[in-house]
Amino acid sequence: MTESLYGRYQHFPGNPIAKPPCRMLNAMMYGFFIAGDYEKIHEFVNATLNTVQSSTFYFQPLSSYCLLTFTDIENIASKVPPFSDYGWMQETDIIVWLPIAQVRKADQKVSHIYWYPAFIAVNNINALVNGRETWGYNKYQCRYEMPTSYKQADYFSISLDTFHPFTPETKMRCHELLNVKRIADDDTWFEELVEIGHEISQLLHSSCGDLNISAELIKQFLEGFKNPQMDQILFKQFPDGFANESVYKAVVHSPSTIEKIHKVGFLKDEYRVTINKLDAFPFDDMFGIAIGEQQAVLPYYVSMDFDQDGAYEIHTSLA
Repeated sequence: MTESLYGRYQHFPGNPIAKPPCRMLNAMMYGFFIAGDYEKIHEFVNATLNTVQSSTFYFQPLSSYCLLTFTDIENIASKVPPFSDYGWMQETDIIVWLPIAQVRKADQKVSHIYWYPAFIAVNNINALVNGRETWGYNKYQCRYEMPTSYKQADYFSISLDTFHPFTPETKMRCHELLNVKRIADDDTWFEELVEIGHEISQLLHSSCGDLNISAELIKQFLEGFKNPQMDQILFKQFPDGFANESVYKAVVHSPSTIEKIHKVGFLKDEYRVTINKLDAFPFDDMFGIAIGEQQAVLPYYVSMDFDQDGAYEIHTSLA
């Protein structure tokens, strides 16, 4: 570990920052793949991850689809003393994930696959502060609705205190960003199975087909069977006192290691996702997700325990 330009981080009394890794128990995730626009997603990646330029690699989105997740984590605590003795908290995350390829410039081969939490909102201030400052999650605080059981997974929503529309006269208030509704389709189990196969094919067809696979990527895939994990990639930056210059900017990654899966499956029926226009969170400009209603692809649920590691630098603006 190299020594920081500014010395050791000070964990002074009253500072809410706790050390990772953290353990997450009984995390119930609901996922919905929604259509975006590949060029818009690419622009977002270029405006974030690729601003930390490397001479050896760059990042490229893998698909025009985004993954929208609602996750209720029952119990979170640091695994590092003395923070592990302070207590635990519940946290709910609503995230838009982008599948991202790290591509070597030398041979244009994909050397690693990451998941990029490009938009994330949480329900408590401790999660927000720790997530932004330690990992670099672009977290915002929200209000939300989601089911308590996958058997009654009928309605989800997220609302945020923000400005809309952008005008000098606008006062901040709560606005709904999106909602997800279950629509009964009365399909038989066989029809549901056929639809799942069709939607998997739809997602694979939307992936970027001009990328080459490297030996490192094959190794990553095989390692996933022995040690299942999801590698997250994050754009971490901190502004100066006038928000003109960055005092720190880096691309980092944080592995989520799955310790136990309690249950997993596909959600029955159809799910309609409605995106509302918000000037502060323009999903149409950010990811090309159309304002209005669309059908979700491959809706699923999974209940699991996992460990969230700290954030490791892939590349910094100083390198």
